[in-house]
Amino acid sequence: MPKYTCHVRAFITETYEVCDTIEIDAPDEIQAEEDAITAAENAPLKMWLSHSLIKENEDIDTHFEIEELEEHIRFNE
Repeated sequence: MPKYTCHVRAFITETYEVCDTIEIDAPDEIQAEEDAITAAENAPLKMWLSHSLIKENEDIDTHFEIEELEEHIRFNE
């Protein structure tokens, strides 16, 4: 039976859910919502990850892909 060397890439994604309050000056609710999303997206990731309400490892998803596959060549001995 052939033997293979497989290089596997693992994608590990941790999902956290955190709620915070952002004060926004805007002419209406629609603009306030859009500006709040933009402010949250532009906030440093470190700010969200250090939030006091964060629960460690709330959800972990894994996905694996083969990066490279190489068959070992066996010589008759």
